[in-house]
Amino acid sequence: MDAHSNVEIPLGDGALLAGDLCLPADRPAPLILCYYPYHKDDFIGAMYERHANAYFAEHGYATLLVDFRGLGSSSGATLDAMNRQEGDDAAEIVEWAAAQPWCDGNVGMWGLSYGAITSFKAAALKPPHLKAIAPIMGSLDPYHDWVYPGGCRNALGAAGVWGSWMLAMQLLPPMLQDPAGRWHEVWRARLESGEPYLVPWAEHPERDEYWEDRVVDAADIDVPMLSIGGWRDLFPQVMVDAFGGAQGPRKLLMGPWLHVHPDESDVAPIDHLHHMLRWWDRWLRGQANGVEDEAPVQFYSQAEDRWLQAAAWPPAADADVCYALGADAALTTGAGAAGELAHTTDPTTGTAAGLWDPFGLGIGLPLDQRSDDAASLTFTTDPLPDGLRIAGSPRATLHVAVDEGEDLQLVVKLCDVAPDGGSSLITTGWLNGRHRTSHATSEPIVAGEVKEYTVGLWATAYRVPAGHRLRISVSGSDFPRVWPTRTNPTLRVLTGPGAPSRIVVPSAPDGAVAPFTPEPQKHGLDRAPLIVDGEPRWQIQRDLVAGSVSVVSGARFVFDTPVPGGRVALDHTGRATVRADRPDGATVTGETVIQARTPNGADVEVSTTTLVTGDGLALTGTVVVDGRTVFDRRWLV
Repeated sequence: MDAHSNVEIPLGDGALLAGDLCLPADRPAPLILCYYPYHKDDFIGAMYERHANAYFAEHGYATLLVDFRGLGSSSGATLDAMNRQEGDDAAEIVEWAAAQPWCDGNVGMWGLSYGAITSFKAAALKPPHLKAIAPIMGSLDPYHDWVYPGGCRNALGAAGVWGSWMLAMQLLPPMLQDPAGRWHEVWRARLESGEPYLVPWAEHPERDEYWEDRVVDAADIDVPMLSIGGWRDLFPQVMVDAFGGAQGPRKLLMGPWLHVHPDESDVAPIDHLHHMLRWWDRWLRGQANGVEDEAPVQFYSQAEDRWLQAAAWPPAADADVCYALGADAALTTGAGAAGELAHTTDPTTGTAAGLWDPFGLGIGLPLDQRSDDAASLTFTTDPLPDGLRIAGSPRATLHVAVDEGEDLQLVVKLCDVAPDGGSSLITTGWLNGRHRTSHATSEPIVAGEVKEYTVGLWATAYRVPAGHRLRISVSGSDFPRVWPTRTNPTLRVLTGPGAPSRIVVPSAPDGAVAPFTPEPQKHGLDRAPLIVDGEPRWQIQRDLVAGSVSVVSGARFVFDTPVPGGRVALDHTGRATVRADRPDGATVTGETVIQARTPNGADVEVSTTTLVTGDGLALTGTVVVDGRTVFDRRWLV
């Protein structure tokens, strides 16, 4: 293999991107491209893509890992998050690469998280030489998928974890520092002009033009697509929606994974690189390997711990089961008992639901739900004599009145209740009550007025065992995944023939699925060979005097950079805190410190903080080089 660092990629507007290129012995060759904001010369290069790209290069593919404009070693002004320009740039990279003598004109794109987002964006723009994509756990619509799910503002994951760390990434200098000093010119330009990614989000609580401009329509994707997602990830619904909406040849591979590469999951890991290689061989090389003749849907059914395959998703569109909510707290396939149940929101509810961890730490699976169930309205079936395999996106319809409070946030959880009372989270849905008819505009909550609310729950695959019960819990909080309402509303859920509150659960009977055996781990790659030391953080802290709860997430680790001679130490913490009696005082904070020893011997420390409240946010960023402060700024929004 032939490796080239900081290959310069000129864009039409004058920006000069930097990429790391790895070439196979035989060329010209097909190219596999990754486009990221996470720095090829430190974080993303050390953690993931450089090693996966080496695997593809070993199998005869050229690989290219490119820094976003205004980040890492690329020049140009830093864009705000999810900007449409990211797709335009990615499409330009595709066409530039296809014209190089080492490329045979066939280009594929892939990546986890933001790398999936850029793959979606480029494919929707249809650059002629992009022949296939393999997005892993990404977003098509950042408002709906991530920042405001169901119109409810993301709390710890977006503001405390990702926002603070991403600001530090914007301030960190390029790790590959050329003798001519281009790196310093690029870095100083972005320090002078950049704005934190987090700043615009709080200014756009509705799905307005700002968010519309960032949406990718899956129907615009007509190149072959291998869509890989995780049921416990941030984006399970996105990946099945992308599969369902895309117009070209496509496959769906869904496992029980968190926001990590499938081969490094603690639960049911598989060799996803092998699956991707077969995809590239078919669509970039034209090999008749039969990949398109296999079942298009392959998924892991949780609780039965079994891989299955199907001809479509959901596997059985006509096998929905409708359960009625009853005033007797029953959940039944018959008519629900007429009446109403009242509930006052406790904003500390939700801590058992796990984390939305954009950092890919491999932590945050849901805990036993009994504590959250006790703080919610619950509706539970009798023991299911035959069990139930759920496969699809449940949908709840609730008839609700708000008696006290000006806001409403509906959180609906579907749980599996074991004979011993243990409650396992299957999936969740959210809805901002002011967005009952549209996320584009808010409508007032009128006290005492009964309205019908439809809450979509995220896609899942899970078999409730025979003898277990199915439970729906309804509350007004899912902290710290979403921000609490400013008051603790008292709501009533109405049931019965006149107000048929219900949930439709898509099922997959045995006749709609077949067994599937994924490839065992083959590639033998050490997923994080450069990490020297480290540990993730996840704490739930309760102050019994103040009546508050804090959830902490983050990590500390040290790694050697892909650029020889460099080392980076990260200490990163996000914290979300709310008091039961003061939801309007909720805060999310983030603290990030990156200490870097560059290959040329400079010591750099970047420190950032974020403080987010219901009324605004404050951010700070400081850069110290060899003991001298070269940047110090505060942003208030």
